[in-house]
Amino acid sequence: MLLCPTCGRHYSSNIQFCPVDQSALQADHTVAEGSAVADPLIGQTLNNKYLIEQPLGIGGMGTVYRARHLLIDRAVAVKVLNQRLFEDEAARARFQREAKAAGRLQHLNAVAVTDFGQTSAGYVYIVMELLEGRTLREILAKEAPLETARAVSLMLQASAAVAAAHDAGVIHRDLKPANIFVTQSADAPSIVKVLDFGIAKLAAETLDDDEPHTLTQIGAMIGTPRYMSPEQCSGLELTPAADVYSLGVILYEMLTGTVPFSGSSPLAIAVKQTSEYPRPPKEIVAAIPDDLERVVLHTLEKDPKDRPSNAAEFRSELLEIAEKLGLEHHALISSPDLAALRDVGVESPSGRLIVDLSRLREGRVLTSGQNETTVLAGAVENRPAKNTFSRMEVGFRRGYSGKLVVAAMVLFALIVSGILFFVSRAHKSNVPAAATNADPSPTPEPSSLPSPSPSATQKPRPSPSIEPSPNPSPSPEKKRGKVGSVMNKVKRILTKPF
Repeated sequence: MLLCPTCGRHYSSNIQFCPVDQSALQADHTVAEGSAVADPLIGQTLNNKYLIEQPLGIGGMGTVYRARHLLIDRAVAVKVLNQRLFEDEAARARFQREAKAAGRLQHLNAVAVTDFGQTSAGYVYIVMELLEGRTLREILAKEAPLETARAVSLMLQASAAVAAAHDAGVIHRDLKPANIFVTQSADAPSIVKVLDFGIAKLAAETLDDDEPHTLTQIGAMIGTPRYMSPEQCSGLELTPAADVYSLGVILYEMLTGTVPFSGSSPLAIAVKQTSEYPRPPKEIVAAIPDDLERVVLHTLEKDPKDRPSNAAEFRSELLEIAEKLGLEHHALISSPDLAALRDVGVESPSGRLIVDLSRLREGRVLTSGQNETTVLAGAVENRPAKNTFSRMEVGFRRGYSGKLVVAAMVLFALIVSGILFFVSRAHKSNVPAAATNADPSPTPEPSSLPSPSPSATQKPRPSPSIEPSPNPSPSPEKKRGKVGSVMNKVKRILTKPF
């Protein structure tokens, strides 16, 4: 009994490919009675180095296992390829060549190939880094369509890996969501990893030595029809533009939740890929920006010459649109240089550079394109003065700046203490004087009395001797009030200095 790894249907052992989706059938892991069939590789050690622990997934090219590198005690992923791909010496030589090419591909967004080999039993395997997370296929199955910024960010990372492969002369040939892995970590942002570089080419070269195959069989072996370019469906020679088409289909699916073309059989899908034009994405999801839709449709042109010639050109277009729309992403080459930061920032008194992010984004949008220098010069001339920030955070450097702050605070405390000391002394010196002046001499009292026989029609008038002087001295009560007022002000300053 054989099992289709794509649709899960069971077939008899005399059928090699699934009639529904044309996937290569694998040995079923269960029998009619329900008892499990042991995988012969579980518990085996490949070339005395890699102990196979458990299967992680089954595909048309082979099975991926979780294994352990015994020499360094590290968990790795081992992909054991189908033995039918390596039935002769020529196929094994091609495998070594492609495995070396994949191993030389060093990029953050490409899965790292660390080793490859063949066992005495004929098993051919590739050792890769073990990833924790989900494939893009699993993400789309539960969350599609994705938010615009998230879809663009994932595609920018995936296209970066494909661009690095194109620079190295490697065409992937089988780009699809199942070959795009999104890592998940609690202490790091998600990173996209593209899998299976060079493996599809091995299958294609194996077909060249065999008998002619039908289109459906070729599609099942060297690509998935829903993501294959028109020239790949027609069996023509492939260029990096074929991978660009596949990336466009993946981006289309992330934004809309569906692929441009589908059908009841791989052959029907292949015919649509070569003859029909895709439905505009905005007709499916109206929120997709017009500029982004234009980029997607550009990648889905039927003629390879009408598309971006490679993944680097496609990524450049997508990155420009992301900057124009202000989408957040993790593009590695989008970090501004020091000159751009100084142009939109101001240096604080402590020496820290304060950057206005809104002006930085505006400047980066204006400077995207061919005439970057000209636009940048004009934008700088029309900008307001650098010191026109609505808010500015001033930070202090460590070292001498911190010591100066502490010294200033100590000096301020000493000054306040001195003021309090002198105020308290003045208050104490004024208390006895106020007490003495509170009991004036009664001598002036007799002189202030009126004459013994005043006139009945006249009001008593005070004696000139007791008239107030032009500049009277403040009373003791007023002096004590002023001293108290000063004391209260000093207390308020000390309790609420700011």
